[in-house]
Amino acid sequence: MTKFNLVVNIEVAEGKGEDANLAEDFGQTFLMGVFDGLGGRSAGYGGKTGGRIASEESSQISKTFFKQWHGEIKPENVIQLQQEICRSLKIKADIEMQPKTSSRLKGSLVEHKLCTTIALASIPKQKGQERIFEANLAWMGDSRIYFLSPTKGLQQLTKDDLVTPKDALEMLRQDPPMSQYLTAHINPTWQIHFQHYDIKEPGCFLACTDGCFQYFSAPWEFEKLLLEMLSKSEGDTMEKNTWQQLIKQRYTEIKQDDVSLILYPVGFNGIKHLKSSYQERLQYLQENFISPTANTRYEDLQNLWEKYKIDYEYYLPFIQDIQPTANSQPPVSEAKPSPASSTSSSLSTTDPFKKITNLSKHKATANAEKIKSLLDRAKCCYDNNQLKEAQDWCNQVLEIDPHHSECKYILGLIYTKLAFFETDFVPKQNLLQKAAFCLEEVVSKNNGEEIIESSRNLGFIYYHLNQWDNAVFFYQQFFNSPGAENRDYWEEHLDAFVTSLKSIGNKNKAANAAIQFCLRLVNSNSILPYGKKASLYYFMAVLQEIEGELNAALNSLKTILTSSSEVNIELRAKAQKKYQEIQNKLKHRGFY
Repeated sequence: MTKFNLVVNIEVAEGKGEDANLAEDFGQTFLMGVFDGLGGRSAGYGGKTGGRIASEESSQISKTFFKQWHGEIKPENVIQLQQEICRSLKIKADIEMQPKTSSRLKGSLVEHKLCTTIALASIPKQKGQERIFEANLAWMGDSRIYFLSPTKGLQQLTKDDLVTPKDALEMLRQDPPMSQYLTAHINPTWQIHFQHYDIKEPGCFLACTDGCFQYFSAPWEFEKLLLEMLSKSEGDTMEKNTWQQLIKQRYTEIKQDDVSLILYPVGFNGIKHLKSSYQERLQYLQENFISPTANTRYEDLQNLWEKYKIDYEYYLPFIQDIQPTANSQPPVSEAKPSPASSTSSSLSTTDPFKKITNLSKHKATANAEKIKSLLDRAKCCYDNNQLKEAQDWCNQVLEIDPHHSECKYILGLIYTKLAFFETDFVPKQNLLQKAAFCLEEVVSKNNGEEIIESSRNLGFIYYHLNQWDNAVFFYQQFFNSPGAENRDYWEEHLDAFVTSLKSIGNKNKAANAAIQFCLRLVNSNSILPYGKKASLYYFMAVLQEIEGELNAALNSLKTILTSSSEVNIELRAKAQKKYQEIQNKLKHRGFY
């Protein structure tokens, strides 16, 4: 096959990118890699962020390091690479950043300076006519290596390093913190992964930072983009083909983060062969996997994912979760030490259970204090509309406790507010989905006051996602909650509820919950301007009409129409129109 590789590198903001990449031909081996600098708001120097410094330095060291290995990634050299990168980052941090250690840093990576992901693949050139394509991979963080198969589609070859494991669909709804990455002051237990593959079909290897795949509405949308751009590409030779330009153009239109993508085809006899090999796969995707919209039910999306992930996750079970230690000694499970020697050497003659209990209590107390401090900072940032900073503080909490309810609640509010600041449709929908995921976890734990606010917010979120059944379900849960009538902004929520209710089948039970809510508001001790009470009677009339209680609806409307002039003119006109409509319905039924 003609020598060919495709490289796309896009900055979400010009001159402020934090990704770096590596694509080197070492003769018999092609080496490619991507590096996603982390913590853009954390300290750097020389006009660059810490993330950019880390990714660029890691890329340059990797390029130099693998020259001595002729581009080959091996189990014996990946830890050495990790050590060289982290040693260099530490030197830079200690020299260049020492005076700034007392500054007010923000972000989830404050404690680790100069941070980056790494995802590398070395692919030996094919020899002879054999149809087995080898690849050795090394990675840390959430950047990925994929194989794009003409028959099975996109297949993930690396596992993301996450505090709480998530699949590719869940990752699109959440932004979970990473469990490890390269950094200047690395945790000694963090180790780079190594994996070898023998793939028995032609295809394309890809190295990608999360900006390539994280902002689609479904995992198959990433594959669709690649294959649709291939299908549209022109040019009969690898050198002249426009596939790379079209991918870059499409990402420029939809980017929400820096994008670094390297693609390396294997086993094809030129661009015509490559394009024809993927035509059936693209047709299959277009016919069987929808592009989700705001109206797509999550259940339908989940069903499609169950079908797609059979091939997408095919290689993931083969990845070894146990990593080699820094001194290359086997893990404890393989070393098989005697239980007696391991216990006596570590705990001596003290009671092991008592010591462990005391240590656990001390750690729990320290964690609780740290979480409280982080949440206080997150709330302060949220109140001041410093939403990204608030999100970073919350992510630090989730590194300690991945299911912390109050933190999930705050994150849900952050994502919701970010969504309403967002003007582009797809990013807005993604943020609302993330908000819903966080708040549903809060509701599932049934935590007092938070469940009331979370239910109301979920109703409003699903209303904006046009998921009417979900909107009605959570609004009904809110209306039935004791004390719900003491919340503000009930008008916009009742309006959203009524709109959602009209779009579903079984209405009566939910409508009655909202009517009872309105009655509690009318009879509450809180002082409402009469205009507001009139608005409540109008909502009750609409809901009573939905229930089929037309006479009750007329009585509610009469309360508005026979009131003083304090009632809003527009509302009075709406009430008069609704009154006439209901009277006409009753006439048709023979009551007048």
